[in-house]
Amino acid sequence: MAKMIPSNEDDFSNSYGERQVFLALRDGLPDDYTVLHSFRWNKRVNKRVEWGEADFTIFHPRHGLLVIEVKSGGIILNNGNWFYERTDNHDRYPMKDPLEQANRAKYNLKDLIDDVLPTTENCWIESAVWFPSLNEKNAVQNMPNTYHPEIVLMEWALKNPKQAIENAYRFYGSEQRTSLSPESAQLIVKTLAPAFHAIPSFSSIHAEQEYSFLRLTNEQNGLLDYLDEQPTATIQGSAGTGKTMLAAEKAKRLSEDSHVLFLCFNRFLMDDLRAKHQEYKGRIDFYNLPSLVKAKSAMNGTGIPSDDDITEYLCQYDARSDWSYRHIIIDEGQDFHDEHLELLSAIAGCQEGSFYIFFDKNQLVQREKIPECLQKSECRLVLRRNCRNTQNIAMTSVSAINIEPVVWEKLPVGKKPDFHVLSDAGSLVMKLSELVATYIAGGISTQQITVLTAKKEETSLLTGVDKIGKQKLVRTRKEEGILFTTARKFKGLESDVVIIIDIDSDTFSSGESKNLFYVGTSRAKHFLDIAAVADKEELKNIAKTLTGKETRSGNSKIASFLKVRIRDKNQELQNTPQIG
Repeated sequence: MAKMIPSNEDDFSNSYGERQVFLALRDGLPDDYTVLHSFRWNKRVNKRVEWGEADFTIFHPRHGLLVIEVKSGGIILNNGNWFYERTDNHDRYPMKDPLEQANRAKYNLKDLIDDVLPTTENCWIESAVWFPSLNEKNAVQNMPNTYHPEIVLMEWALKNPKQAIENAYRFYGSEQRTSLSPESAQLIVKTLAPAFHAIPSFSSIHAEQEYSFLRLTNEQNGLLDYLDEQPTATIQGSAGTGKTMLAAEKAKRLSEDSHVLFLCFNRFLMDDLRAKHQEYKGRIDFYNLPSLVKAKSAMNGTGIPSDDDITEYLCQYDARSDWSYRHIIIDEGQDFHDEHLELLSAIAGCQEGSFYIFFDKNQLVQREKIPECLQKSECRLVLRRNCRNTQNIAMTSVSAINIEPVVWEKLPVGKKPDFHVLSDAGSLVMKLSELVATYIAGGISTQQITVLTAKKEETSLLTGVDKIGKQKLVRTRKEEGILFTTARKFKGLESDVVIIIDIDSDTFSSGESKNLFYVGTSRAKHFLDIAAVADKEELKNIAKTLTGKETRSGNSKIASFLKVRIRDKNQELQNTPQIG
C-alpha cells in the first residue's frame, strides 16, 4: 500500500474521479511509493503571486516524480479547445489542456527540487494525464501528438495502477535519469510534504484555554436564574465549579435594589473580591466575620474578635442602627461555625431577604466536620461541573482525596502536571527559578504565577528566601513579584500558574493534609507544577502513604496515583497514559 499524503480521503472537491484515482493508487501501489494528493505551490512572477495545484504527484526513489492531472467525465477537444462534459446532464465547460496543466506543475516542482538536491544527484520529473471515466483506448489517436498512450491513463488503470504508472515511467526512461541517495529521497518527501512540531507559547495556550473556560462559566449561569425564585439555599460544589463566581454574580443581581453582605472566611479571598468588584462599593460589602465585627462595633482597633465576640455581635444586630443589609451571601460556608450560620440565616429571615451559602465539603481544613445547618438545609443544590481547571489538573487535584471529578467534556485537556523530584532546598530554589523564567519567557506575567506551600510558611523550605531567580517573592497580591503563601490561605482563590512545594509523605498522611493538597492543586487554572525534596526512600514513603502498599519504585507509583509526570534528573522520565 502506498504512503498517501494526506492520508485521508475526505477532500476531493466533489470530484468522484479524483476519489477513484486516490483509492486506486493507495491500494494498488506498493509501499515504496509516496503519493501526494492536491499538492499546492506558488511563486512570484514579476509583481504578482502565481498559484497552482497538481492533482496527484507520485514519487519513487528509483524512478523520480510523476505529476498527474485527473479529469473525469466526458472529454472533448474541438478546434484546439478542450471541454469537460458532465455525465449527469451533459453540460459542457471549457477547460485548459490537461497535459499542459500537469507540465506547469512539473516545472515548478523541478525548481523546488533542484534547490535542495546535491549537484551530483538528480530526480527526473515528468507529467501524465488520467481520464478515469474513459475506456476507449483509440480515443488517444485523436488527441494531440503529445498525448502518447503510455502517459494517458484511462478507466483500465484504476484496476491495475502499478502497471499504468510503470508504463509512464518507462516511456520517459525515468529510472535511467534518476540518481538519488536514500537521504536525498527522504529530503524530497520532506520538501514536498514538510512536517514540523512547533510548541505553542504558554501565553497562547492560556488564551485558548481561557476562551473555553469563559464559555463554560457562562453555561453555569442558569443556576442564577433558578435562585431568583429560591430566596434561601445551600450550594455545594467541588473546587473549580464556579462557586465564588456565581456567588458574586448573585450578589450583583441582589444589589440592584438592596444592600448585600458578602461573607467569606479567607482574608486573601476577601481582599481579592473587594479589588475585583470596586464598582459595587456601597452596594455590596465584602467581609469575613472578624473584619465585619471590627468595622461595625466598638472593638475597632482592639485586636481580632473571638468567636464569642462574633456571636455577641450577631445576637445584637437588631439593636444596631448601622445594620443595612437585607441579603446575605456566604462563600466558604464549610469553614464557618454552625452557630454563626444559624444566626446569619435568622437575620436574613428577619430582613425578608435572601440567604445563600456556597461551600465545598472536601475543602474542610478549618473545622472537623461540616456545619449541621448545611446538611439540613431544605434547598440543597449541587454544582458538579468543573469550569476552572484543565482536565489534567482536575484529575491530579482530586487524586489524593479519592473522589471522581466530573470532568466536563468541554474542558481543555491541558498539560499534565509535572512532579519535580529535588535533592535539597538549594536545588528547589534553582528549579523554581527555572520554572518561573520559562513561564515568563512564554508570555506569562509574574502576577499570574503563585507559589504555594503545603505546610506553614515558617516550616517551608522557602523560609528566609526572598527571591527566586530575578523575581521577588511577595506575601500579598498588592505587591509586585511572585506571590508565596500557604495553600490554606489561598483557599477560594485561583492562579493561572501554581507551583506547590514542600510535598512529602506527611502531605498524604491524614484527611486534613490530603484536603490541603486538594485545595492547593485545585487553585491552578492552566498550569500546575508540584515539587518534592526527597531521596529514593522518601519517594517510596510517599508512594506507600498514597497507595497503602510497599513499592520498589516510588516514582512510578506516584506518577500513576497522582496522574502526573515525574521529573527526576536521577531517573528516567516516567509517563502514565493520558487521561481522556
